[in-house]
Amino acid sequence: MEKVKYIELRNKIMNYANIITFHRVNDYEKNPLTTSTTMFEKMMYEIGRRYQPVSLETLVDEIKNGRKLRPKNVAITFDDGYRDNFLNAIPILREYHLPATFFITSGYINSSKIFPWDEGSLVEHPMMSWDQVRELCRLGFEIGAHTINHVDLRKVPVKLAREEIGGSKAQIEREISRAVKAFSVPFGDTSSISRDIIGVVREAGFECCFSAHGGKVTKDSDLFELHRVPVYPNLIEMKMELDNFMTYFDGEMAIHPFRYRDPINRY
Repeated sequence: MEKVKYIELRNKIMNYANIITFHRVNDYEKNPLTTSTTMFEKMMYEIGRRYQPVSLETLVDEIKNGRKLRPKNVAITFDDGYRDNFLNAIPILREYHLPATFFITSGYINSSKIFPWDEGSLVEHPMMSWDQVRELCRLGFEIGAHTINHVDLRKVPVKLAREEIGGSKAQIEREISRAVKAFSVPFGDTSSISRDIIGVVREAGFECCFSAHGGKVTKDSDLFELHRVPVYPNLIEMKMELDNFMTYFDGEMAIHPFRYRDPINRY
């Protein structure tokens, strides 16, 4: 009981938000990109019960307007656009009334394309259709862009990076008839992001940009370098991150207090 009270007190003082990055939710494979439906439901139950779920749009708006973040804010995001997000994650999110944002790789939607890391897999990894993406919008979920072809933006010419970033925004907006405001960087580690790439994201008309190399979000965070935390293999470690006792950042695990480091300054 004393430990629980201590956790609650720390979180009221710290005002960190955690943005979780999911990719796949299914029960027929085990790898770092996949969360089982049982584990996903346990996480969503805990987030709904013990934390303050917040939509990415609301969180960005609070940072944009300099508002102090509520303690224990947690935002849920998915990258790539796998069909199992629609089939397995959405029913659970709706059951617990949780908002989420789906960053989709627009050139893979409604196609039979296979990501390079899925080639040779013993199971299929189908992508969502545009009808399913539109249904996500109808249900109130936010859609973000994740390039057209999931390229490593620092390894391609700037012209191609512009086409991948701006083209994904334009394509998704045509399909869903809504503005696409958020962008997440493919791969999302520090080697995939640079000031030049963030500049291209700004030029394309996005309002915010997300990495995936860990770290917390505060009211002072840069809207174009918002950190996201990975999914942990078990619920205890996930809760330690969300309770701000444990912090994964750029390949390293540390115990709080979190020492903020801006990876952009290292480029």
